[in-house]
Amino acid sequence: MKKHFFIIAIVILAALLRLPFLSSFPAGLNADEAAIGYNAWSLIETGKDEHSVAWPQVFRSFDDYKPPVYFYLVLPFVKFLGLTVTAVRLPSAILGVASVLLIYLIVKLLFPPVTAVIPAKAGIHPVTTTYKYFPHISALLLAISPWHLHFSRGGWEVNAATFFMLLGVWGFLKGIEKTLPAGRQANYFFLFVTSLALSLYTYHSARVISPLLSLSLVIIYWKDLFSGTVVIPALSSSRPKWRDLTPTTTRTFFFSCLLGLLLSLPIATQLLSKEGQSRFSGVSIFADTGPEWQATNYRLQHTDKDTLPVRLIHNRYLSYSLRFIENYLSHYSPDFLFLNGDAIARSKVPETGQSILVLLPVFVLGFISLIKLDSSGKKLIFAWFLIAPLAASITFQSPHALRAANMAVPLMIISALGLVEFFVFIKSHLPKLLPIFLAIATLFISYDFSRYLHMYYVHYPKELPYAWQYGFDQIAVYTKDNYDKYDHIIVTDRYDQPYILIAFFTQYPPADLQRDIVMSSPDHFGFATGRKLGKYEFRTINYEQDKLLPNTLLITAEEKVDDNNVIGTVKSPSGGTMFKFISTSPPPLRGDEVDEAISTIKK
Repeated sequence: MKKHFFIIAIVILAALLRLPFLSSFPAGLNADEAAIGYNAWSLIETGKDEHSVAWPQVFRSFDDYKPPVYFYLVLPFVKFLGLTVTAVRLPSAILGVASVLLIYLIVKLLFPPVTAVIPAKAGIHPVTTTYKYFPHISALLLAISPWHLHFSRGGWEVNAATFFMLLGVWGFLKGIEKTLPAGRQANYFFLFVTSLALSLYTYHSARVISPLLSLSLVIIYWKDLFSGTVVIPALSSSRPKWRDLTPTTTRTFFFSCLLGLLLSLPIATQLLSKEGQSRFSGVSIFADTGPEWQATNYRLQHTDKDTLPVRLIHNRYLSYSLRFIENYLSHYSPDFLFLNGDAIARSKVPETGQSILVLLPVFVLGFISLIKLDSSGKKLIFAWFLIAPLAASITFQSPHALRAANMAVPLMIISALGLVEFFVFIKSHLPKLLPIFLAIATLFISYDFSRYLHMYYVHYPKELPYAWQYGFDQIAVYTKDNYDKYDHIIVTDRYDQPYILIAFFTQYPPADLQRDIVMSSPDHFGFATGRKLGKYEFRTINYEQDKLLPNTLLITAEEKVDDNNVIGTVKSPSGGTMFKFISTSPPPLRGDEVDEAISTIKK
């Protein structure tokens, strides 16, 4: 126990940061989370998803065709905890904690403890030191990483995919250990291929990252897999003779790869299907027509616009290539990584980068140190760092913290290396000052991380409540209690996919939803939404017309309405008005009674 005290403490810290208050922070529930939870509940209740498909391999959802693994991970939690926010988020939080342990195990295999002897210089005596705490520091930094912590606390498929990537990498590294018996080696290789295959069925970006990560592992550790011989003594002779065999590692790895290919085959079918093409066309870089129009505009500025030289200089292929490079490099921007983070409100915390700012200098130091290292571990971390944003870069929104979430892993390992190198330098050149520098580093990191937690728990809900579609639970309380008192309930579609949030929080019977739901036609990005569900209608509200509808409840957001007709409101955490309730007939309750009914959800 004493030997593992530090890593146990770090894992406990990771759990304390990820598991408590999941139902309240993030404040609200986004539409994707609601879709995952509701469809898991629908499977439990009816054996079908919301679109009446029995136990699907791909969930149609909003015509974004979500991979299935996280849905099925959530299912047992919904079964035992009910259809709650906690049930949707808890699997991601648990896998986030497990990821912290995995990064420790991976770094321990990639960079085994070594002894560094620093030569004497300018009267300083030689110092011997070790790097044995590198894995612990890597785990600690991932535990407090805003990037990883943020996606661990929500019902994000990408966090589960990152866990499966880490598990697969660890399985591979364990599998190439020469001291293992063939049986255990096979188990680790099978863990490698099955984990990375599972990542393909967990989140879309993993379908780019996981194969490239697997290829990198094979290339970097080629000699460990395919060279060398296994030798055994010839028992018929008193003097042992040795004969070559086909390496056990090679055979085991080969059969594991066959299994991985078989597990991955359905992905190819999905990617070539109409649904797969629809998903890609909706989010890909080609969904943005800007680069094509830009190339066309430049060509029109030439009098000889159709000549070969002009077409070679200004064409859609070059324009989209330049956009891809711009997207890719944007993920390495200090502004994205250390200052302001993602532009998408759901994926960021105000005034916080994807990593705490204090790690910027040690990240630079770690990057330089990594270049100087000569090891297979160095090559893998470099490869992962370069591969991580590729999937996000082929989409029209960049930098994109969600689609590049796996980048947090190499980012924290490199930063940890920088911290290790810094303290090795201090220990070797200024040993008496080591406690002071340790205290200063601890103080700065603690302050910066504490500030992040303050922004996350105090200001994030107040500044960006719409990012997590705050207030739909309160809408559900009133509309469910008064469902029979209205002929129609019209809910604004100002915020994303309101139908699934109403279905989730009202616990709309899945069999009824499968019968009643009316979906829209796909928009120009290929996504659809629910327009009608029983008495509910989800659309843009035209107040001047809709106020004339008989016996109708209007639920508005930012639409301009006559406040004299408002019978109740939903307040944001900052006290602002998120939604307004308007009855087009004499209200069944007075305004103060409506507010009181809504406020019961908060108790």
